[in-house]
Amino acid sequence: MINSLQKIPSAGLLSLLFLVGLQPGRSQSVVLARNFQQKQVTASSRQLKEVLTELKTQYSAEIMFELKTVEGISVSPDVVNSKTSLEKNLASLLRPLGLRYKKVNRNSYLILAEKKAKKVALLDSQLLESTASQEPATSTESPIKTPAELASMSIRTDVAADPITGTVKSQSGETLPGINVVIKNTTRGTSTDANGKFTIDAPANSVLVFSGIGFATQEISVNNRTRLDVTLATDNKQLDEVVVIGYGTQKRESLTNSVSQIGAEEIARRPVSNIQQSLQGQMPGVTILDQGGSPGRSTTAIRVRGITTFNINGIGNTSGSNNGTGGYDMSKNDALVIVDGIEQRLQDINPDDIETISILKDAASTAIYGSRATNGVVLVTTKRAKGSKVQVDYNGYYAIQNSINTPHMMGIEDYMRMQVAAYTNAGSPLPARFTEQSIQAYVTATDREKYPLPNTWFQTVLHSAPQQNHTLSVAGGGETIRTRLSLRYQDQGGIITNYNSKIGEIRLNTDYTISPRLRVSGDINYRYNYSQTPNIDPINFILHGSLWAVPKYADGTYGLSTQGNNPIMYSEISGLNRRFADYLTGSVKGEWDIAEGLTFSTQLAGRGYFTQEKNFANSYVNTDKNTNVTKTVANNTLNEVRNTLREYTLISLLTYSKSVGDHNFKGLLGYSQIGNTQNFLTAYRERFFNNDIQSIGQGANDGTKSNSGNDAVYGLRSYFGRINYDYNGKYLVEVNGRYDGSSKFTGDKVYSFFPSFSAGWRLSKETFWEGLQSTVSDLKLRGSWGITGNQSVDLYSYYASLRASGYDFNGAAVQGYRQTNLANTNLGWESTTQLDLGLDASFLRGRLNLTLDYYRKLTSDILLNLDIPATVGLIASPQNAGSVENKGWEFSLNYRGAKSSSGFQYNLGGNFSINENKVVDLKGTGPYLIGSDIDPRYIIAVGLPINALWGYKTAGLFQSQAEIDGYKATYAANTKPGDVKYIDTNGDGKIDANDMTNIGNTFPKFTFGLNSNFSFKNFELNLLFQGAAKVDTRLAGALAEMGNQEGFTHSIYTNNYWTPTNTDARFPRPLKFDLRNVATSDRLIIDGSYVRLKNIQLAYNLPVAIANKVRLNRIRAYVSATNVFTISKLNEWNLDPEVGSGRAVYYPQTSLYTLGLNLNF
Repeated sequence: MINSLQKIPSAGLLSLLFLVGLQPGRSQSVVLARNFQQKQVTASSRQLKEVLTELKTQYSAEIMFELKTVEGISVSPDVVNSKTSLEKNLASLLRPLGLRYKKVNRNSYLILAEKKAKKVALLDSQLLESTASQEPATSTESPIKTPAELASMSIRTDVAADPITGTVKSQSGETLPGINVVIKNTTRGTSTDANGKFTIDAPANSVLVFSGIGFATQEISVNNRTRLDVTLATDNKQLDEVVVIGYGTQKRESLTNSVSQIGAEEIARRPVSNIQQSLQGQMPGVTILDQGGSPGRSTTAIRVRGITTFNINGIGNTSGSNNGTGGYDMSKNDALVIVDGIEQRLQDINPDDIETISILKDAASTAIYGSRATNGVVLVTTKRAKGSKVQVDYNGYYAIQNSINTPHMMGIEDYMRMQVAAYTNAGSPLPARFTEQSIQAYVTATDREKYPLPNTWFQTVLHSAPQQNHTLSVAGGGETIRTRLSLRYQDQGGIITNYNSKIGEIRLNTDYTISPRLRVSGDINYRYNYSQTPNIDPINFILHGSLWAVPKYADGTYGLSTQGNNPIMYSEISGLNRRFADYLTGSVKGEWDIAEGLTFSTQLAGRGYFTQEKNFANSYVNTDKNTNVTKTVANNTLNEVRNTLREYTLISLLTYSKSVGDHNFKGLLGYSQIGNTQNFLTAYRERFFNNDIQSIGQGANDGTKSNSGNDAVYGLRSYFGRINYDYNGKYLVEVNGRYDGSSKFTGDKVYSFFPSFSAGWRLSKETFWEGLQSTVSDLKLRGSWGITGNQSVDLYSYYASLRASGYDFNGAAVQGYRQTNLANTNLGWESTTQLDLGLDASFLRGRLNLTLDYYRKLTSDILLNLDIPATVGLIASPQNAGSVENKGWEFSLNYRGAKSSSGFQYNLGGNFSINENKVVDLKGTGPYLIGSDIDPRYIIAVGLPINALWGYKTAGLFQSQAEIDGYKATYAANTKPGDVKYIDTNGDGKIDANDMTNIGNTFPKFTFGLNSNFSFKNFELNLLFQGAAKVDTRLAGALAEMGNQEGFTHSIYTNNYWTPTNTDARFPRPLKFDLRNVATSDRLIIDGSYVRLKNIQLAYNLPVAIANKVRLNRIRAYVSATNVFTISKLNEWNLDPEVGSGRAVYYPQTSLYTLGLNLNF
């Protein structure tokens, strides 16, 4: 008997030996049931035994059964809902089959036949007559105590039956495939086909039970009928999504925090080079700043609910004045990323390995991570083997990249005549090139080597580039061990020569069940990333490259003018900056079920980043054969950098759960420790034998060589806990706390406590709500409050710094040290206090779901350099002084459309966020400015958003000398008609820096996303729109200078600048060598609001029958496009709205046109 059991673990074996006492009659009943079930099996059915085995793996549980109990029974292929709990899946799966489950201990279940009243053996006819008195299958929480509990099993005998046909539909009229149709109190059943139709042989006085995931189970008496058409109501209780939270999971229905989550399916719809791009537009309150970046070196940032800090650290105002020009680090607003419990970088994870991504937004959900959680937390769960059956998946695509923004140069004649106007307006001599005769020669010329165009760099430097990505994974195992292995290769070419990246990656996730109470898992991930760029960045020179130069001659030499630069030359022969990066992470985790509901787990993980960067500048000589201008780089040079990071993490958790009647308790106690060591080493040499010798030891061994390095050690120790309580799923409470100690601080500032509290009320579970269930099927109010921290300060900031310095001692040079800044042993944590009020509602029986949140975040103790007297002679140390407020709203709405009889179905979703950000306090310092007149000016000042644009207000252009004379307040002497009219905002009769004011906001106030998924039979169409509003960008440099220097001049200026005959022009008069009209002002601020079709994908799933012929389970082919089109006022400037203000000197964002294939074996 023992041999017939499906893998019984040792801890549960003793209880199961009671099965020996089962009556022999039970075997007869199972055989009869099995024979009947075998007649009902269709191509779309699955064996119950197989489904139970997969549930065991998916939920890491022990599900025990006698083979005779389940063998030969078939069920619907989609009967399991992976987003709900194991017990709900078991109840939904077993109830229609006349089976039940008994919970043996915390994570072990026994599958049994349904209990019967008193009699051990009854005929089917007797059972059918007593249908109304039978109770549905339920879970029994108590452990097995006696053999009598397992002995209540009945025999079955066949009775006369007639065929019954029908159709099953939803309340909205869509036909429902995969619905289980079972004769009550028997194991006889079938399932509906793709059109919702069914046929079953059933006695005339029987009762049919209709059930399916997401729908309420319904029982219908046959009453001698031969046709039954059934309408099923949606069952919201079966739609319990499991959400990943800090150190655990929680049902969506019992969540009192603000958490957004997407799964592997949503990620797969966007084949992109890094996972951050897949998050754009998907979740409210989450802003993805995709600011381009060359292959392998992207600069995407994640902002959760605004910007909380500017972290002015180490650079400050020591003049004693109130107007400091400091530096601030915006990267310290990045969210914390945790992958399978361990901090990592999101860009280092293969998108095909990700199961879910959760983003924790409010303090109640993030406080469990304490000092690292102020900017939100991104939790990533990677895929693991889910069943004993071996699964092989291949995901691959090939794509073409193109720059989505290519500013257009003015036509040659228009450009030359604008230059004439600029020279004339400045009173400067006109170069020979701009005489009328020369203009006509250039305009009519056909020989562009003799008469080259002024600037064609965008057209000649940028080109299409390929990108390919391949992932192969194998998953499977047995009862004891399961593993998933994935391999990845990515090759991304650059849209500029000598930009490219290659990635090779391997991940192995393994789970080992030692016993029902003891489990071990081990994960390892290795990633190799090679990337390269030209030694001299050619992008800046696209706007400032040599004018009147041939880009490249047929003989391979490069054109040059007096400016002496050529971006194609730089990209091809200046040398290479090559980066070799190795990333290795690994972890081992053990779980021990100490007692019922009590589990201890511990995880030890390590990660290492090893990067080597070799920046080799070639020596070369290039002479333009027409202009005779020569560019000579006499010495080749090598700057080599080695950077190493080693980090270990230890996490130990003790969890307990207990239910007493309707009272449910959960508790968590945890300890974690992180140790981090970083080493940095750089060396420089020059004059190598040739450009092929690139070893640091082969350079000149003289005074030109140099080297430097530093080491840094950091540690974090934490104690944390969480308590959850709910009463009948109706009243919900959660309390979190974390006590962090960081080596970045000293004295009594080392440790700090971060608490949070949240509560929820599910009104829809109240009795007074019953009449509203048909309209609002679920409604939950929730609120939270908590404090989180930010320890992103520089290491050793509390120390006084010393710098090596030589001095004269008795006529001899002596090496010494001098202090450069003051110490501050009171330096402490930044902290953020956050309030969140939320609402979750479900309408139309779960088809329409709404989430609404209001939040207010106040960040205090931001690092500032407060003023000290200049007589001190030292730089002020950073102090905790600044405060910033973020407040806003988040809204998401999702609708799951009905599936029509033709097979058409759709899902629609949208999210919208509002964020208002402002600086509250600077403790009397500031404002802090950065920039110059021809570059973007940003400011941090009380009452303004962080990084606000700062400049002059304008009132159009002066139209006459009389207007100028009457205005009196002018920006510069000798102001003329056609110049910009700057506003004297302070009324002191002059235009100067004191008239500058806030002229724009660089972080969007409104962000939104719209996604839609359509399916028709085997076709799928997915679209994602994403955008932002109330955000500004500033024109700068060549885009704004308008003829001041000879360089790129945008075509938008064509016939649109002020002249005496064109006074209604949009732009001022061009002026050579004079910046009066390009000072930072609101006329250079462009509304950066936009709507972008971020992604569109069309897919086709080959019919299963065809796939099976080539031994495949699934074949899916798709075409997709990313960054398809954009609606924005920046379109006329050909600028990307997702990139910040500036001169457009960044690696351009690209569109991606993709052909992909998904295979499952």
